[in-house]
Amino acid sequence: MKINILYLIFGCMLVLECRQEPKETLNINASLEQSSGLTENPLLMIPLTSSINPKNSSMSTLYGNQVAADYAKQNADSKYPQDAVLYEVTWKQKADEFWFGANIPNEIYSVEKIVFNDHPEYGLYKGKFLQKEEVDSRIKASRIALIISQKMAVSP
Repeated sequence: MKINILYLIFGCMLVLECRQEPKETLNINASLEQSSGLTENPLLMIPLTSSINPKNSSMSTLYGNQVAADYAKQNADSKYPQDAVLYEVTWKQKADEFWFGANIPNEIYSVEKIVFNDHPEYGLYKGKFLQKEEVDSRIKASRIALIISQKMAVSP
């Protein structure tokens, strides 16, 4: 009799446990819209380093194409070669539902693109559909200097 009751309790627990709807764990808000003004998806490139700005509740990741990543692995300076491309992607943060006290990326706030040809070319993309915005030349110069000064994160 006791064994039958245990089997019944175990069976009820199993059935009730299987009925729970799984929570969505993919952070779709932090990804790029297909209709963005960018010609390529920087999130598919090689991550070089990341940073957090608690004052602005934002987080950024610096991505690079293969040319930029190869250069950053071998050199500590910021004299990227021809055809190197860097993307600084910045997200606003939100609280993580699954990990108390943690923050994760929310929607993309901005994407900054630097293409290295004869001289670095800077582009800023903002807004819901990441449309290119005009930027003052002094701000361009300071943003280029800040972005290329970031060193590649050390990884095994």
